[in-house]
Amino acid sequence: MRPRRGFSIRKEATVKTKRKMGTALALTLIAALGAGRAARAEGRPEPHPDAQALAKCLVSSTTEKDKDDLVRWFVASTAQHPAAAELITVTPEQRANMASRVAIVFERLLTQDCRPQFHDARKAEGDETVSMSFAILVQTALGDLIENPTVSSALANIDSYLDKEKIAAAMADAPEAAPAGNR
Repeated sequence: MRPRRGFSIRKEATVKTKRKMGTALALTLIAALGAGRAARAEGRPEPHPDAQALAKCLVSSTTEKDKDDLVRWFVASTAQHPAAAELITVTPEQRANMASRVAIVFERLLTQDCRPQFHDARKAEGDETVSMSFAILVQTALGDLIENPTVSSALANIDSYLDKEKIAAAMADAPEAAPAGNR
């Protein structure tokens, strides 16, 4: 472990500050993960009001249990990535159970809790409505995951490994080229 070096706006970072940093990092991650194809489309206008109404309904109708099921499913699914596979072991049965639970949540939201909003958004936005709805659902769960104090503190732990002098130099008005060995 490398000792902390460099400047600091405050000599001692508070837990609250670390949480904010972790939350900012995590929100960046959520934006990158959850935006999907719709966000990558250049020049796409603001979502239709019916799609916004659907998003609001999905968020307000998702229970804490639903969010927990979504978090478990998301973590288990992302554990399939080769870079994460060695960190988490999830059996095929567990993965199938989690996927089934999330499917039940998603179906309930679209066919019962938010059915009118889903219908109107589908008419206004077309076939992308289902994938957009699911992205909103995942973003909601991940937002709760990131806001958990233990998780945000763990995410903020990266701060203790950052070389703040290098970051300050990169932020300077006339940055110097980084030495070849540090790229």
